[in-house]
Amino acid sequence: MSNTQTFQRRGFTLIELLVVIAIIAILAAILFPVFARAREQARKASCQSNLKQIGLAIAMYVQDYDETYPMANMGYSAPNPDWYGNTNNNPAYWYTIFQPYVKNKQLFICPTAGDIGQLSGGYGWNICGTKYTGSSDGSGNGFGYNASTSSTQKETPTNTFVHLSEVQEASNTIIVGDPPSNGYTNNGLYLYPAAGFNYYPVLHGGIVGPFKGGAVTISDHSGGGNYLFADGHVKYVTAGQAWAHNSMFNVDKTIPTGVNG
Repeated sequence: MSNTQTFQRRGFTLIELLVVIAIIAILAAILFPVFARAREQARKASCQSNLKQIGLAIAMYVQDYDETYPMANMGYSAPNPDWYGNTNNNPAYWYTIFQPYVKNKQLFICPTAGDIGQLSGGYGWNICGTKYTGSSDGSGNGFGYNASTSSTQKETPTNTFVHLSEVQEASNTIIVGDPPSNGYTNNGLYLYPAAGFNYYPVLHGGIVGPFKGGAVTISDHSGGGNYLFADGHVKYVTAGQAWAHNSMFNVDKTIPTGVNG
């Protein structure tokens, strides 16, 4: 007589499947934010590398032009075609005159923001520091707004081009930075801290965009931006820290900040 036993294969019960699915969902909820933060850290590091290379281009330009910094708008027409392939005699902006030194337009675009679709595509030139543009004498406290002979708004401390020797604290003076997430229509051209807290970058660790289309109020300033300093180093600074220490935007540290709230 055979004692052979028959074993029946049993599948998972519904409860067991639901438990497995719940565990997977919990793990995903834990890990996805970690992966997202890791990706953002990689983008932020890439952004810092871009700014570092722009800093090298600025250093070479300054040495080639008698230790003189350019302005955001050099006051003459850029060679045609321009940055975006247009042939309409657009001005020579700061990023176009550095192009021969870097030979890579992608360097002017923050990976977190992506190409914002206007002007350089990303970073802005510190035009006036924290001294609001439109002052009666045309002076500011940045690295320059408009070099045209017909413009009265140079926006530098001396109302002319900034020279290397005039930058009092190069390691504490911002020259280029990330775009703010407030829809500023001149993102990709100007860094404009004098306009107030709403114009401080928050895209790294905070709100990403909008970067064009008209100014909107930033509701969360918990993030920050990457900044290139005049000595060539690059640093991430939160919006709160940048606001509290906004003399970093000023070429002449003796001039009061004068920013709007």
